[in-house]
Amino acid sequence: MRVQIPAYTDRWMMGDRFGDVVKVTRQKLTPGKMALRAALLTKNRFEKDREIAHVLLDKSGKVVRVILADCTVAS
Repeated sequence: MRVQIPAYTDRWMMGDRFGDVVKVTRQKLTPGKMALRAALLTKNRFEKDREIAHVLLDKSGKVVRVILADCTVAS
């Protein structure tokens, strides 16, 4: 599946915005500062766990991990 990564990532700001989803994993939210910060950035704030997409970017060829719900599907 081809997606556009969220605008709050550094790679998006560098112009590396599109890529293919390599795999999808699940992340359980644990109480703590980092989990709270990540929850505030996403669209789905109140989930107990969330799906993480591993996206292979076009320009750099790097694999980044982003929250799948924040990605937009590109055709």
